[in-house]
Amino acid sequence: MILYGMQLLGDIELPLTLPLEGEYKDTITLSSDVPQSLKDGLCCGTYLHTTHEHKIYLYSNRDISEPMVANQPLCYEADGSVRFYWYHKSKTIYYEILETTMEEFSFWFVHPYFSLFLTIEEYFVLLHGSAIEIDGKSILFLAPYKSGKSTLTHYLSQQGHKLIADDILPTFIQNDKVYYAPSHPYSRPFRGVQALGVLMKNYKTTFGTIDTIYILRNNNADSSVSITPVKGVEKFQLVRKNSLIYTLPYIRIRHEKYLGVMLNSIDCFVIDRPWGKEHLKEIYNAIKKHNA
Repeated sequence: MILYGMQLLGDIELPLTLPLEGEYKDTITLSSDVPQSLKDGLCCGTYLHTTHEHKIYLYSNRDISEPMVANQPLCYEADGSVRFYWYHKSKTIYYEILETTMEEFSFWFVHPYFSLFLTIEEYFVLLHGSAIEIDGKSILFLAPYKSGKSTLTHYLSQQGHKLIADDILPTFIQNDKVYYAPSHPYSRPFRGVQALGVLMKNYKTTFGTIDTIYILRNNNADSSVSITPVKGVEKFQLVRKNSLIYTLPYIRIRHEKYLGVMLNSIDCFVIDRPWGKEHLKEIYNAIKKHNA
């Protein structure tokens, strides 16, 4: 299976429909056989945040606010539900299923955990955004949490356009171009607790380059849709504000340096739009016209 641009192998069968073929950057193995030495090496625990009614902790043998070192033991825990263990710069993820269903286990792996793993292991720079392919152009939507970007992307997918990412987009720079890896074929237009979302049939399975970034901004219901370019410092500030997922100091610094290079080659626009699902068609038509 391919998830977030990585091939997954191992001793567990996830109840997911993921691409079996497509581009991927590396192979990760999943195993339930957690080495006791890995567990014994964990002596420091840090509370990260609370999400989906669970407290999230990251354990290691040293301060996690500092950059990781090779073979550093790590453990991600959704309190009372699942644990994922690994050594930094290794290609095996060990798991423990505590009190949860396989569907919930899949949710924790796909949504909160694996993107953090890819960030810490520096495979990609993960952007908090939704992405769609329209008429051969790959478009990234950025917005604050619960601002409607997944709902918009879901609507665009229903119009026949290929889904690239619903909420998190893996990206990397190669030969001075910004590439993305499709995330997964599930769309979550209305956020549910520990829900994988709706399986979309029209889904991108190959890497591509980001052509345009739109930052979504909500206006009153009676306003019209307007699209304006942003440049310079404002462009950087808006993209940084709306794209950062993880706030560990060294990750934030790496993210900001990456954006400084990335934004030199991608046009960025603000979409001021009326709030409400009844305006999705109007927004879609404005985007189509702007990209014609």
